[in-house]
Amino acid sequence: MNFRFFIFSLLGSCLAAIALQAAPTFRTDREYRNLGLKCRVIGGGDPEPLPQPKVYTYTFTQGTESLRKDLFDGRELWYGAQHAGQWCDESGNTFIIGRVLQKLPVFDTGRMKHIPREEVTKALSEPINQIDPEKNDDLLNWVKAFTGEDAQELEPLKVSGMGLAQALFVKVSSETSSLVYLFRVKTRLPNGTATKSAWYAAILKIADKTPSSKVRKDFESSFLPAVTAAGRSTLFAGGSLQPKSTGGLGKPAFPPHPSRDAAKKSIENSKGWWFAETAEYVFLSDIRSSTGKKIVTDLQKELPQFRAACEKMIPPSEAISEVSVVRIFEERADYQKYVGKEQEWSAGLWWPAQRELVICSQEKELEKTMQIIRHEAFHQYLFYASGMKEHAAWFNEGHATFLEEAKPLRTGKGLDIPESVRIKYVVEHLDLVAMNLDKVLGSSYQTFYSGSQEERSLNYSTACALVYFLRKGVPTSKMTPYTKILETYQAALLETGNGSTATQRAFQDIDRTKFKADFIKFWKFGRGAARKYNPS
Repeated sequence: MNFRFFIFSLLGSCLAAIALQAAPTFRTDREYRNLGLKCRVIGGGDPEPLPQPKVYTYTFTQGTESLRKDLFDGRELWYGAQHAGQWCDESGNTFIIGRVLQKLPVFDTGRMKHIPREEVTKALSEPINQIDPEKNDDLLNWVKAFTGEDAQELEPLKVSGMGLAQALFVKVSSETSSLVYLFRVKTRLPNGTATKSAWYAAILKIADKTPSSKVRKDFESSFLPAVTAAGRSTLFAGGSLQPKSTGGLGKPAFPPHPSRDAAKKSIENSKGWWFAETAEYVFLSDIRSSTGKKIVTDLQKELPQFRAACEKMIPPSEAISEVSVVRIFEERADYQKYVGKEQEWSAGLWWPAQRELVICSQEKELEKTMQIIRHEAFHQYLFYASGMKEHAAWFNEGHATFLEEAKPLRTGKGLDIPESVRIKYVVEHLDLVAMNLDKVLGSSYQTFYSGSQEERSLNYSTACALVYFLRKGVPTSKMTPYTKILETYQAALLETGNGSTATQRAFQDIDRTKFKADFIKFWKFGRGAARKYNPS
């Protein structure tokens, strides 16, 4: 190899490595109205929405009566109330802005670790939990609670720039890759009186091994002097921001709801994210293209009709008051980071613990994206319709696959439920599917999802064929012994909360051998009328 070429190649490789490991920078001014700031976030940083708070469902029993209630981790809800925005660059450096509004309350959880959301909301409104902006102990304790860092001392910084009113560097006792700052900006009260804002926090988590001294120098010379209040800020001294729309397809016209409000807040200062709504749903997305945004406009029209059809087939145990959250990512890497390593293989999921349906857009394959959403939207509906009780895998996945290609009828009511690719597989592999029936009816979720890709595909197709048979085949073929299977199952599930028990009750008077024979006969000869029958 030519020596000069080798040197240039080596130099190029070094420069490329340096570029990939570039130090965190703060150069571009952006206005964040909901935050009340015009400031600079980390260079090349993508916004990272804060996940919905994890829900812990408790069952309380008194005599023969039982009640399920959603409870929460008090600190997580407090953290969400203080968290204002988060960005991460390609090197993994993370920049977080927080609002120093309330102390972490002391929650009386009793024997349980979790508490109702309303108790957290009440605690955050109490005067005793409001931050005193002039008390260093309040500020240090807030930093400890928010960052987990052992904050020891507040170092006043020289204020420069037109907008900055006060700035502090937070010293911590141990070696850390994080830098923590507190700052206030100059603002005005509605009567025009000049004042200081409430405190903000800026946290830098350094992941690319840049020396903290270098990051600190750049932050203090480029971020702090440039920060100002955003326009006529709605931020009052010691108060909080008034909620504003982050944008969407049409103006919000729906009443406040904890899930709706938390979903909107999770993206309120994330550039590129927007929301759209219906009475039953709130959609969050960072899709930029008009083609991609059509997904959401279609969903606004289709999902309420989809849900109404589900209600006809599987009536809810009581009126559903929960607002369903749907989050759609444009980039797969962002989706994978959000759902975590255990679910990064997926393209979409219903996340019960977070009460959120999360989807990765399939780019130009709009119908594929819609198919994934319909599948997961059924799981979401069934969860709420059954009072959060866990259904049998065959019933849950069978209906999800049965409906994943359904389209709203032009009449505005009901669905057109075509025979999907899975049905084609059933017809071509009928003997295999029939042999798999008993296994699928008895499968736990772990068993249903286990095995090879081919085995999982067989389980899904079997469950789909079973639900198709019970929903469309049994009514049109007048198979009287099987007409009560679904009804019996649903009643038993609501009574016992156990999918396996509900399945046993639904099939306890059914001759399984004859059932299997009728199932095979239907798929061989009896689908003419079933194709035209609409159970929705």
